[in-house]
Amino acid sequence: MERKRLPDNIRAVVFDIDGTLVDSLDAWAESDRIFLAENNVPYDEEISEKLKTMHFISAAQYFIDELHVDMTLDEVMDRINEIIGRKYREEITAKPGAFEFAKQCTEKGMHICAATSNLRGLAEGVLESNGFMPLLDFILTSDEIGSGKDDPGIFLECAGRMGTAPCDTAVFEDSFHAALTASKAGFFTVGVYDRKYADEFERLGDVCDMTVNDMSELLTVKKG
Repeated sequence: MERKRLPDNIRAVVFDIDGTLVDSLDAWAESDRIFLAENNVPYDEEISEKLKTMHFISAAQYFIDELHVDMTLDEVMDRINEIIGRKYREEITAKPGAFEFAKQCTEKGMHICAATSNLRGLAEGVLESNGFMPLLDFILTSDEIGSGKDDPGIFLECAGRMGTAPCDTAVFEDSFHAALTASKAGFFTVGVYDRKYADEFERLGDVCDMTVNDMSELLTVKKG
């Protein structure tokens, strides 16, 4: 396996969560299937493809407006949260090398944090269950910033809190649009392969400073 390393000037790392630190993307499609089955609505993969680009509230409203689920908005959100929350706490696992690399960064004295478009409760649940929480300086969500990852605000806020400039901060992302945003803002960007976005991996190579199939490629080989 080819070993790669971050540039020596990198002093902090911003990790995306879903598809980067943890293998969670299938969990959303499975939750959609379970929820729709409970409401006697046929499931189609195209539904999950549409929903994955939506904010959580918009996705919940989609179930009501387009799929005619006979529930209030709050009821839909509560039930989806219950289904997906259990998966995030109990089923989703870290991607290969992710925990080990995050730990290696902290051992080198680097600051690390997580930036996500997901809900804070879900992010905290999956990071806690996979051991990441004690390693992280903090978690920041798009809701808290007020914009998604098509805007550099979340990445700039992360760097600011860690006391580093974008050029001294690495951003790890599996999503092309998020990696492009970070790259344009001056961050050192690392594209991480995820099977859900396999067709985007080549495009990640076009905008990122580095790409990895998984973070095991970045682990330091210990002697002895």
